[in-house]
Amino acid sequence: MSSTSESKLQEYYEVALDLVKQCGPLLMEGYSKPKTDFTVKKDFYDLVTVYDKQIEDFLTAGLLKAFPESLIIGEEESATSKRDAELTDAPTWIIDPIDGTTNFVHRIPHCCISVGLTINKELVVGIIYNPPGNELFSAWKGQGAFCNGKPIHVSECERLRDANVAYEVSLLHVHNVANKHIKRIYHVGLHARRLLAYSCVVDELCMVAAGNLDAFYIEDMYPWDCAAGSLLVREAGGVVTHPFGGPFDIMKPDLICAGTEKLRKEIENLLRKADQERSVGGTDP
Repeated sequence: MSSTSESKLQEYYEVALDLVKQCGPLLMEGYSKPKTDFTVKKDFYDLVTVYDKQIEDFLTAGLLKAFPESLIIGEEESATSKRDAELTDAPTWIIDPIDGTTNFVHRIPHCCISVGLTINKELVVGIIYNPPGNELFSAWKGQGAFCNGKPIHVSECERLRDANVAYEVSLLHVHNVANKHIKRIYHVGLHARRLLAYSCVVDELCMVAAGNLDAFYIEDMYPWDCAAGSLLVREAGGVVTHPFGGPFDIMKPDLICAGTEKLRKEIENLLRKADQERSVGGTDP
């Protein structure tokens, strides 16, 4: 990367970081209310608040003002337009204004603002802010990962029996994938030291990057759930792949991430075993 492109990348990073920080008071305004008003999207378990829209609008306006050549893929914009998100080679900001909206509504401190940037379809900047937890995570390609300005690193755990692993059990709500996840949760949970779920994919990725969690597995999500966090894990020294070992695809962000490849592979093997048993048992809906 040339010095000019490095300078531009740093500019992207610093502007995004400042804009995300400015959204903290707005998120905390809603978080501090006894029960923030919400509406239900398509499914009963998928909530949205006025703060999701306000934060996304603020970030979109600020990023496009600073970088008019860039494009936006935002959770709320995508829901409103009802168009499939498309990634091009242009600088593209991928925004989740509040991941963990149910947590946000109920004042559970696992809710985050997430902004990732791709250039030539490659993730190069990631900013994640959890105002209730007072944690600001950041990364840009080749420069490492940070929490509140201090370097972070993944754990060195290599055995599932020693590992704290996150698995998003809210996926059991989704009828056409529920049986798949029931089997997989059973096998991973049986072998892990502890299986945890925080109902906030963005925060779970941050916890892997910081070494608080040893691994995290997720499927059936959207680009804005995993864009910034997947870069954060890699820049913190971790591995991020498709659940069955192929390259991670931000536009279909099924992944296993872990501090070590050995631990990631052990989880992959258990997912394969679960799927084999499900296939033999014929338990799909």
